[in-house]
Amino acid sequence: MSGPEPTCREVLEQIYALIDCEECDRRGALIDGGDVDGPDARLRALMLAHAASCAHCSDALEAERHVRALLRRCYGTAQAPAALRARVTASITRVSVVYNG
Repeated sequence: MSGPEPTCREVLEQIYALIDCEECDRRGALIDGGDVDGPDARLRALMLAHAASCAHCSDALEAERHVRALLRRCYGTAQAPAALRARVTASITRVSVVYNG
């Protein structure tokens, strides 16, 4: 964070993590435990307080919440095929290191 209060840019860069943590306590716990990158609980609270007093950030958060609600309504019961889920799981658990000397 650039100062004691988050900027619009910092809030918007973390918008997905903020909403993920609102929707999933486990995501917040993983971030707070250092297992996953993202803003910790203290910073999330500061960012949400900023958004509450900033029309631009508030609108961006509400737009993302609205999109997610629409997607859940349209595709909430849909599941990816097992083979696709397995490939995605494998790709996000695999580590690759590229050295460009």
